[in-house]
Amino acid sequence: MERKQAYINQRDKAKSTTKGKQLANAHMAHYNHTTRDPQANAFYHSAQWKHMRDYVYAKAMGICQVCGNAVTDRKIVDHIHPLKVAPSEKLDKDNLWTLCYRCHNIKTQLEESIKEQPNGDNKLKHASRDWWKKVIGERIK
Repeated sequence: MERKQAYINQRDKAKSTTKGKQLANAHMAHYNHTTRDPQANAFYHSAQWKHMRDYVYAKAMGICQVCGNAVTDRKIVDHIHPLKVAPSEKLDKDNLWTLCYRCHNIKTQLEESIKEQPNGDNKLKHASRDWWKKVIGERIK
């Protein structure tokens, strides 16, 4: 656990420098080009998404809705029910919340493992905000 925390601290320190921010932006550009689904990529670059993301981020005052830490380096607004599972909820403010990197990464890993389970998409479609808070919170401790 100490090794992981040291990595996180070093990563966060790197992101606070100009060079670190450039590397993070280059990584996101590469991810968008090579990994992300083209439809999702187009959605996340749309004006509608940017307006809703800014609204949700401002409403939460830039605070992670799970752990309470400030989200400072990037506006991470996450879909409670993933975009691929519940596309009709993609701009529903009740399906969006602000997460810090740590909580977002934990949630993403959990989503991937749940997707692989039988009926995983259905489970993800019905997971509540409170359930995610509980499960992510257990992983943080």
